[in-house]
Amino acid sequence: MSVPSSSVLGDGQAWLADYRRRIEELRGRAELAQAEIAALTGTAASPDGAVRATVDSTGALSGLAFGPAADGLDRGALADLVVATTASAAAEVSRRATVALGPLLEHR
Repeated sequence: MSVPSSSVLGDGQAWLADYRRRIEELRGRAELAQAEIAALTGTAASPDGAVRATVDSTGALSGLAFGPAADGLDRGALADLVVATTASAAAEVSRRATVALGPLLEHR
């Protein structure tokens, strides 16, 4: 059995160092994306301005406001509008989270 030449060992060490550097870079990008996503909020308003909903990064409702147009709606219609507007705000958070993940995914 022959002993590997120092050139082969050097190449292996350089490869390992580069691999470790790339893993560390990926970890840093992942941490950045995670922090950015955790801080996301999304706000949407109904077309008539009756409802304005804000959600956090998990899609949980964190703010709700009613405009003057809400006064003319019955409770069922208002409830439906709250649900739809909240879903729109959650979709915005989801879209922005996908954008935040972009740099992480493009360097696979």
